[in-house]
Amino acid sequence: MHQNWIQRSENTLKQLRGLLENPDQDRLELVRVMRFSFGALGQSLAGWMQWANSPEIMSSFTKEELEEMTQKITGMVEQFITYDIEITNTGTRKGLAKQRENEQPGTRFVI
Repeated sequence: MHQNWIQRSENTLKQLRGLLENPDQDRLELVRVMRFSFGALGQSLAGWMQWANSPEIMSSFTKEELEEMTQKITGMVEQFITYDIEITNTGTRKGLAKQRENEQPGTRFVI
């Protein structure tokens, strides 16, 4: 099971790197790479959540290993959320807030 997950993850990384190799990407291709990246991140997060929700798995790690994982994960999350705030502010300045106001009631706009 775990070998299968590792192999799929390695294949995902290979695909991601392949997508990034094209230096002449247009805007649509760049969005496609972002969507692929978010999908890969979602799959990885789902795996992490399965582990984190399993006392049997998590109890096999030492306190030091858990501390290292916690530091690394929270550092990445902090960077991602900081970037999320920055891009949301940029999008808002570009008029996305105005677009949101013009949407039909009941529809939800997500960046």
